[in-house]
Amino acid sequence: MATEQGEQKPFDIYLYLSLLLRRKWEIIFGMIPFLLVGLLYCLFSAKIYSTSTTIVVVPQRVPVEYVRSTVTGDIDERVRGIWQEVTSRTSLERIIEQFNLYPEARERLPMETVVGEMRKKIQIDSPRSARSNTFTLSYEGADPILITKVVNALANMFIEENLKLREMQAKGTAEFLSEELEKVYRELKHREEGLKQYKMEHMGELPEQSASNLAMLQRLQDEIETLQENIRSAEDRKLLLQRQIAEERSILRATAPGVADPQGDGAAPQQAPTTLEGLKARLKSLRTRYTDTHPDVVTVKRLVAKLEKEQEIRNLSSDKADAEKGEDLESPVDVGDSENAIIVGLRYQLKGLDFDIKAVKESSNKVRKQIAVYQERIEETPKREQELVDLTRDYDNLRLSYESLLTRKIEAEQAAALERRQKGEQFRVIDPARIPVVACKPDLKKILAMTLLLAAGTGFGLAFGLEFLSKAFYDPDKVTKALNIPVLACLPLLLTDAEKRKRKLNALFLSSLAVAGYAMVIVLMFVLWSKGPGALKGLF
Repeated sequence: MATEQGEQKPFDIYLYLSLLLRRKWEIIFGMIPFLLVGLLYCLFSAKIYSTSTTIVVVPQRVPVEYVRSTVTGDIDERVRGIWQEVTSRTSLERIIEQFNLYPEARERLPMETVVGEMRKKIQIDSPRSARSNTFTLSYEGADPILITKVVNALANMFIEENLKLREMQAKGTAEFLSEELEKVYRELKHREEGLKQYKMEHMGELPEQSASNLAMLQRLQDEIETLQENIRSAEDRKLLLQRQIAEERSILRATAPGVADPQGDGAAPQQAPTTLEGLKARLKSLRTRYTDTHPDVVTVKRLVAKLEKEQEIRNLSSDKADAEKGEDLESPVDVGDSENAIIVGLRYQLKGLDFDIKAVKESSNKVRKQIAVYQERIEETPKREQELVDLTRDYDNLRLSYESLLTRKIEAEQAAALERRQKGEQFRVIDPARIPVVACKPDLKKILAMTLLLAAGTGFGLAFGLEFLSKAFYDPDKVTKALNIPVLACLPLLLTDAEKRKRKLNALFLSSLAVAGYAMVIVLMFVLWSKGPGALKGLF
């Protein structure tokens, strides 16, 4: 017994068929309203057409290696930016007025609402949803010819706005770089003047002059050594001249008149030559002992030349002058009381030597001062180098920034010229909008399928719902299970003749309504098939 209760009851299709027969009118009349509503919606809905145009992004015609465009960024972002400009109120108002769109709506609604409705009907597919370098612009409306014109106008606006936007961006970039370049140039000139002024103030102490300063210091040290050597040589020469003068004076005193020979032999001691012939003999004697550059030889040669010149002058004078000249030549040279011509020459030479020593010492002092100056410059060089590093660091950075900005400015101007001549990246229509033949709305297949499914679901759902809520029993087993009493027999429903007639009239009436309803559905289907959507739109 338990096994029989635990067994599942097999599926009985006759139960469901009997249910459908009992609830046939609920199913039939439950479907009719939804079928009528769906068909009437299609018949009263206006035909909406849609057309689109495909725009391709054409790369710039000049190779990027020669001219680099300053208009960069993702194509999708630029398309969205242009889309905002094209669908702005100003642009759409111009399109609405140009093609006289929505005349009835403009009379009843404000322009902002009309523009909003038009904006909703304009669709664009970004490059990522389409092919990599293309996008599609579409628009829908009731007039297929008019919407084709609108789409083409929108595509032209898209292309024009892209050209305008790229040119403005390129021009703006060039202007910005020009302004920045001018600022950097002024700052660079200011720093350059400061650096120039610093170098002028510290000329000679700069790091790049260190090698020349060292070389100059070495040359000056060599020069001071040479000058010191010359001073020592001149001092030695001075002492020699002083000794010679002393010797000549000793000889002059020894040979003076009235001085007897210490030996007493009566011979006259040797005296210094004072005549031209004596000087020449003295010169000849000195040349046997010294060279022509010896100071004594040079002095005697100078005296000989002087006397010869005086002799030539006297030869050109009168006879009296000639006689006097002869006497002068035979007479001693008047060189003073205690000095002869040699001593005078030596004194002149000593005086010149003193002057040379003084000049060399002055030169030595000047060189020492110059050495001090160059030593100070060399000592100041590390300090100037550090200061110059601080000055040149900012200057070099500014110079590099200026050169970089100058290069970018030139490139930006080239890019602006590229966009101005429409040689840069452009939008081009590859598939213009065509007049649509088939309406895109309403979608009959989708609407009718949904209507049929909704009607069937409503009819069968109503039937099963009423069956579920009904308290009648149509199966003896359910009576036994529900009331827990055995069923002895099953009798069919026995009706009287009056009840039978009433049922027949009721069935006839319901059949007539069902036939009328479905006849109306068939008529509407025929009208929809023959006339298409929106056939009844103008009736009301």
